[in-house]
Amino acid sequence: MAKTTFMTGFPGFLARHLIARLTRMDPEQRFVFLVQRHLLDQAKASIQSQDATIPGFAERCDLVVGDITAGEDLGLNTADLALAHKATRVWHMAAIYNLAIDLPSAYRVNVTGTANVLDFCRRCDKLDRLLYVSTCYVSGDRTGRVLEEELDNGQGFKNHYESTKCWAEMDVRRNMDKIPTSVFRPAVVVGDSKTGDTDKYDGPYYLIRALLKVPKWIPIPFIGPGRAALNVVPVDFLTKAMAALSDMDDALGLTFHLADPNPVPNKDVLKAMVELTGHRLLPMTAPSNLVERLAALRIMEQYLQMPAQTTTYINHEVVYDTTNTTRLLEGTDISCPNFHTYLPVMVDYVKRNPNKSFLDGRKL
Repeated sequence: MAKTTFMTGFPGFLARHLIARLTRMDPEQRFVFLVQRHLLDQAKASIQSQDATIPGFAERCDLVVGDITAGEDLGLNTADLALAHKATRVWHMAAIYNLAIDLPSAYRVNVTGTANVLDFCRRCDKLDRLLYVSTCYVSGDRTGRVLEEELDNGQGFKNHYESTKCWAEMDVRRNMDKIPTSVFRPAVVVGDSKTGDTDKYDGPYYLIRALLKVPKWIPIPFIGPGRAALNVVPVDFLTKAMAALSDMDDALGLTFHLADPNPVPNKDVLKAMVELTGHRLLPMTAPSNLVERLAALRIMEQYLQMPAQTTTYINHEVVYDTTNTTRLLEGTDISCPNFHTYLPVMVDYVKRNPNKSFLDGRKL
């Protein structure tokens, strides 16, 4: 019997890349995508685009209009709800990924929305697995090595995105005895490691774009001690890993850090970015607290187009253990490439697409 996959978060960046992987693994798989009404046209266009490279894909897709914040029926009408309840797999990917988001908005989508998806899953009689996309940053302000099975360690949080994603994952894990689940925690996600293609400029892109805006004659200092590592994963590695793990029986009940097992220190990242953008690096270090205060100035946020919250991650010394991920992917051809190998691709992509139009129409 062919799988029927119900997915939230479509037509977002990660969802679109993931379904291409899932379809290659199972060409007969059917999809039911939960889509907010104002994104319906983008969703239809995305399906047609996939159909051009995967013949017959559109015939195996259904779009249902709803919202994860609209109760346990997800805002679906009776017919669409009956169709969605036929799901054998549920991918819950919808969330607010905004470091500057206010608490009520983040809670409504990330926590209440996830609780609604769990209620929905309990009513899917044929469900064999929930694939929940969390984030490495549920670890909040913890430092040192963070294990995949760890979650609530009394940590504080740097923003409401981290705290609400942590609370949502707690709810998911509390329900694992009733809903067979695998939890995926990506690190910072960037574009394709070979083409550079991306649908969003955040994370390290903020720094790349800031450097491209700053005049070349201005030398760039290091920021803080630079011992912390930037943990980044390209979307092609991430979606290959998630697709493969989603089909493994041994993955049930486990949590996976989808992170770089050998992340590059931030000092080396900045040095490489400075060189690739044509700047000169100053042999001096700017205090990180000074940089954070400057970044918080409204005029600087507007000029650099970089949320001030981004700077708090530059010197946060945390290591994400990848034991589960490494063990289950051993023997496959799936491994995270080194950041230095695709950073030039990222910088070149931003140079060629400085004002790319993104899917910015997501609403609560």
